[in-house]
Amino acid sequence: MYLTHQKLKTTDKDRIKIWLNDEWQIKYDAFNDIFKRNKFYLENAKMALCLGARTEQEVKALQDLGIDSIGVDLVPFPPYTEEGDIHNLKYKNHIFDLVFTNIIDHSLYPEKFVSETERVCLVDGIIIIHLQLGDNIDDFTETIIQTPKTIISYFKKFTLLESKPIKNLHDQMHWECIFKRTS
Repeated sequence: MYLTHQKLKTTDKDRIKIWLNDEWQIKYDAFNDIFKRNKFYLENAKMALCLGARTEQEVKALQDLGIDSIGVDLVPFPPYTEEGDIHNLKYKNHIFDLVFTNIIDHSLYPEKFVSETERVCLVDGIIIIHLQLGDNIDDFTETIIQTPKTIISYFKKFTLLESKPIKNLHDQMHWECIFKRTS
């Protein structure tokens, strides 16, 4: 039921047409802005994973910054986004030095999702999570996040570097948490 519901959005042909045409450059520019805003944390990144990457703008933005990147979503969008499960990533342990996501609220099991991001992230690697706090976010929200403290508490192997309000150019995300793997 969960997968079917989440795929409704990502397989909707009308939405795909908008995402790949009218919105593509807008979102690409917005992700570029996000990553430039956080360039200090990306300085040593060589390999990045974007979870919930859908039509790949964040992946392409990171690649254009010189970071080898791949995206994961329930539905693949080649060449940059592979099909995968955020709760059970197919990657080996400790291979990415940067993980980015803005879909933790779409996760059915956010603690498992965080555990998987921790597993695939290298020691000294960075995880950047964007959150939309509050009730009734959208039809695809599975986990209501009232406070970033909830998500922060799920991280066991990371140090919180920043937890702050943000304003993105393309979405309603208004909180950013940045973590560094310490062990």
